[in-house]
Amino acid sequence: MKVRDVIHAAFPVAEYRNRYDKLRKAMEKRNLDAILVTAKENVIYFSGLETVGWDSKHRPVGCILPRDDAHPIMVVAESLASVADVTSWVDDVRLWGGFKRTGIPQDPVIGIADAIKDLGLAKGRIGMEMGYGTRINMSQADFETLKSLLPDVEVVDGAETIWELRMIKSPAEVEVMRRVCQDTCKAYQAAFEAIRGGMSERELAGILLTEMARLTSFRPGFVGIRSGKLKYAMMNVPPFETKRLEPGDLVVVDAGATFRDYWCDMMRMASIGDPDSEARHFFDVDLAAQRAGMAQVKPGAKAGDVCKACLDVIQEAGLREHAPSLERVGHGLGMEVHEPPSLALGSEVEIQPGMILTVEPIFSDLPNYQIGNFAMEQILLVTESGGELLTPFTDELWIAPAG
Repeated sequence: MKVRDVIHAAFPVAEYRNRYDKLRKAMEKRNLDAILVTAKENVIYFSGLETVGWDSKHRPVGCILPRDDAHPIMVVAESLASVADVTSWVDDVRLWGGFKRTGIPQDPVIGIADAIKDLGLAKGRIGMEMGYGTRINMSQADFETLKSLLPDVEVVDGAETIWELRMIKSPAEVEVMRRVCQDTCKAYQAAFEAIRGGMSERELAGILLTEMARLTSFRPGFVGIRSGKLKYAMMNVPPFETKRLEPGDLVVVDAGATFRDYWCDMMRMASIGDPDSEARHFFDVDLAAQRAGMAQVKPGAKAGDVCKACLDVIQEAGLREHAPSLERVGHGLGMEVHEPPSLALGSEVEIQPGMILTVEPIFSDLPNYQIGNFAMEQILLVTESGGELLTPFTDELWIAPAG
């Protein structure tokens, strides 16, 4: 096939071709004739397509990646024709819409079904984003229509096949991850130097978001903040506009920039004024647990080993009543903030070189949530010899002015 001359993709064409070659081998192992991807991250990962319209629920995209003839087809709205020309390496781009062009389907689902038929897969076994950590990016009604248009196609879960590739980062992906982690650390430096009593959580978040966008020249990332007794029991909570940082508050900042659609995800802690001895003890135990978990990140280890190492430190330090167990202490990271594998207790998933993992034991004082919420999150690249730290910003408790 002729390879499109891409000039504004995140990576060279060779990167996408290599991903597709690996996907074809993974499909062969699972007896799949093709993979149909519709979700933003998977379409970008395999095709390179870039658009700011991913949040629209009115412009579905489908990319069909066949196993045998190495001829992928992408189906996009006619308004994206020129965008696909300069961001995707896929040269067979089918359009739908019919508002400006004639002879094309008005419905994207019909366009996708026609492309599958043109590939000779009307009776094929096709994987879709149906399993863990994936979503089909079309309405339920559209999905039912697609199946009715392809009555002899066997639709199966393709998530495991997709994650087999995405869990292991290429050298090109690693360099992007280094960059986004570096920029996030710089943003943390600026934000933590500005923390002081009296400022609002939203003001602190604004500094982080501004710096992350400035450093990456990309869209802003994400920020979660939990400070003070109001929020010690909370998780994944946004910064509150009217919540002030008060003397004695412990502050957990969970944030990450995004660059070329790859994410950073790290947590650090600050104290507004000096912490009391009990809060300091809890923090020190959490930090020791986090470092113990990091030491287990190495090829051949099991994901559950990392979680157990963290839990053992917390319980051996006399805090068993506050952390009787841990659900998990980390996850994969890449084009999504949470990716497989999950570093969960008992997980037998083998850690492999090329994985990028977070390690983040989190616990609070139970049952009252009065001392603090304790969390430290680092990012590691798994190498042949162990784990390489990608987030070197200090992991010590940051002491901020009380006012």
